[in-house]
Amino acid sequence: MLVWIAPMLVAYAAYTCFEQRLSRTLELTQDGVHVLPGANPEMALALLPEGYRLLDYRYTIRGCALSTFHRDVTSSPYEFDTEHPVFTLIVYHSPGKLLSVVPGSHSTVPFVWGRPRVIEGGCGTGVMFHCDVLHAGVMSRDPERHAVQYKLVHEDDLSHLQGLQGIDQETKSQTAISRPYEYLSRKISLLFPCFFNHVMTRFLQYHDGSRLNRLLLALFGRAFYNR
Repeated sequence: MLVWIAPMLVAYAAYTCFEQRLSRTLELTQDGVHVLPGANPEMALALLPEGYRLLDYRYTIRGCALSTFHRDVTSSPYEFDTEHPVFTLIVYHSPGKLLSVVPGSHSTVPFVWGRPRVIEGGCGTGVMFHCDVLHAGVMSRDPERHAVQYKLVHEDDLSHLQGLQGIDQETKSQTAISRPYEYLSRKISLLFPCFFNHVMTRFLQYHDGSRLNRLLLALFGRAFYNR
């Protein structure tokens, strides 16, 4: 029986790590993801039930994407036990491959069983997703890449996310690691989401001044890890 374990693990890893191009429309209720051409925060807010609000939060990223797979644990309904889902909206101001998502992964926290799908779009495309959906920015070296991130939360859960209120930050950086190393770290983060999201990600986001944090960012070739 042990003879079959290694091949089965290899087959599972190969199946999980293969990122396919998106071939169908994603539904917010089922997949936890919705793509909006020509998006803005008010348009995304109109798709949600009554009571949802835009958080006083904006995070602008220019240059490299955060290409390791992660969940948005600082606004995670799973982590904060919110009454309603919390959503991230990313509006892309540069075209091409935008984001890889694992549809339905918000329902399997802290694990993941599906395969990533790659979302492509033009300038102004928005991707709104449940904060517990596993996702990753595409591997990019484009210095003109430009994305702005917002948060949408129900008014009943505003008290849970006070730590994000008032954030208006912009980062501009380039990836400092080789493509093979970036690819490897990307796939490892996809295979072991529980450790990388609920241990590593939380530490990187909340302890940005520590020596260990700077070491880990250097290990992943990043200048930032957005909240």
